[in-house]
Amino acid sequence: MKKNDFERAPLKEKVYRIFESGKPLADRRFLYFQIRLYALHDFYAEIWYIPSTNKIDRIHTLELHEVLHIYDNQFDISGLL
Repeated sequence: MKKNDFERAPLKEKVYRIFESGKPLADRRFLYFQIRLYALHDFYAEIWYIPSTNKIDRIHTLELHEVLHIYDNQFDISGLL
């Protein structure tokens, strides 16, 4: 599934696609959200989960430069340089 198609899909379809073919990469916390980053084909997606309600609030798609900025302290790319 291409990024544009993914962004237009309903939340349930996005969740299904992520769990079916996404590769988990990193986790972070923001306010009361647990956020998990996944790699999907040619883009990245975050699942924003609220533990207190056991609900997925939203899913955001990200480009590589956004991932590197947000998760800069979680990836060691020194071996690539």
